[in-house]
Amino acid sequence: AVGCGSAPTSIPEATAEPTPSPEAVIARAGFKLLELRSAAFTLEHQTGSTTLLPGLAMKKATGVVGIPDRLRLTVEAEVAAPRTIVEINVITIGEQAYMTDLFSEQWRTVPSESLPVNFLDFGQTLASIIEAVSGPSFSGVEDIEGLQYQRVTGTVPSDALAPLVPGAAEGLEVELELWLNPEAALLRRVLITGPVLAGDVPETVRLLSIDDINVPVDIAPPE
Repeated sequence: AVGCGSAPTSIPEATAEPTPSPEAVIARAGFKLLELRSAAFTLEHQTGSTTLLPGLAMKKATGVVGIPDRLRLTVEAEVAAPRTIVEINVITIGEQAYMTDLFSEQWRTVPSESLPVNFLDFGQTLASIIEAVSGPSFSGVEDIEGLQYQRVTGTVPSDALAPLVPGAAEGLEVELELWLNPEAALLRRVLITGPVLAGDVPETVRLLSIDDINVPVDIAPPE
């Protein structure tokens, strides 16, 4: 007798998750940035500089921000004549702002609106910048600290960068490359290529790096 075997059961193929579009990845990261509580950051010029005052150009800014109203920042700037590198330190706590004097390096109280740069609204600022990106497309993948980040390239109008780059001009088109982790909706790098200020050289390149996301920060008044 021929045994009657049961018909083999077909196993349905797993349906691959659709790859999110660059627009969707940016939108998720924008929502996540609005929830940002604290972060460390570095804004450095790979080429060029940002003029803060006549004869004073920022090369690099590093700091930590505790949203909504605490900031500790160090600006490395170049004085044109005599050509020297100086450091300007800034602390902001609520309505109170402190900055070191350019020459004596002593702390003094200053009006917050007189600060050369202001990263207090860091999450909101970054969210508004990446949401202004036009024509985004995936440009590669990179590993940062064990997580894979999609690189997304697009363009923004220069004035969209005004909260990040003081005195940003109007009417210039700037290329932006974003390092975004789709799963965690994290933004870790922003590469800004091209002039943002009217006085920028054509080959100006700025890189913003974001680290220690939501790691608590302790920012106290200067002693």
